Amino acid sequence: MKIILACDESGAKGYADQDEQFPGQVGVFAGVFVPEERLAAAEERLEDAISPYRGNDGKLHITDLPSAQQGGLRADLFAAILDLNLPCFWYAIHVAGFHDFHRASQDVISQARNDVAALDSNPRVKRGSPREKPESLHAMLFTGLYAHVVAYLEERRPGPVEIEVRTDNVDAPIAMLFREKAAGLLNTGPQTTTTTGFDVLTKTVVRGEIRSEAGIPPSLQVATSVDSLTVTPVGDEDPIVVAADVLANSLCHLFHNRSPEELYGDLNRPLAVESHPLRQVLATFLNWGGPDISDRLFRHPAAPPLEADEA
Repeated sequence: MKIILACDESGAKGYADQDEQFPGQVGVFAGVFVPEERLAAAEERLEDAISPYRGNDGKLHITDLPSAQQGGLRADLFAAILDLNLPCFWYAIHVAGFHDFHRASQDVISQARNDVAALDSNPRVKRGSPREKPESLHAMLFTGLYAHVVAYLEERRPGPVEIEVRTDNVDAPIAMLFREKAAGLLNTGPQTTTTTGFDVLTKTVVRGEIRSEAGIPPSLQVATSVDSLTVTPVGDEDPIVVAADVLANSLCHLFHNRSPEELYGDLNRPLAVESHPLRQVLATFLNWGGPDISDRLFRHPAAPPLEADEA
């Protein structure tokens, strides 16, 4: 089985050391899922919806379109997606929650280092100052979206699959990061981290390894295996990626314009998109289970306290 996942982002996409620029700011990644056997029909139908809005050069300049035409393009694309019944996915994270989790994690790591240093005030092996690189919100959003697609396959049709990710023009390092994040998601084998230091007695650089391994009970093991994953940057000539672009922007607009009572609420549940025109194809899972992990780890600090059964 092979699927094409066309995806795009909207909103924030910086790093975890950056706080929100306005209350309730989010980053969103959205995707349109097309089985290979339906690709030609989907491309033709979506292009029919897009072509009236392309310029004389054949290109689509969405931001240059008048507001009414942008609305028309959105409505026509959404009608095509519903007609084709294409599953759609999204993943969203509150910038302030992502930043808050980063700060709390750094505090824990810093305290642990201080505790270790206090146990050995004159260590034989000296290590340099740690250089922590904040997590990329862009990459975290893609990871969440990709995880939802894998979960959908696991629920509906588990087994080997080939995935072609098509996304708006991204540079090579970002494409590589996406592949690394996707590969790491299903890698349940032993993990090894290498560390270095300087032995003050022998005056040499020494290296060590930290190896970790976790056992997964049979009931939680994933039967879906991604045999092939490609990340293909494309432009607006690809109608499925244009559809993903419009979807991502519409979701970002929806989340940024929630009522004050809903502004800091969960982002990755059907309730969050119930007012979206594509809600019936966005609610892709047969069983959504409990709360999404990002809605808890990266919960907005201004969100109301959780009820006991929501925690």
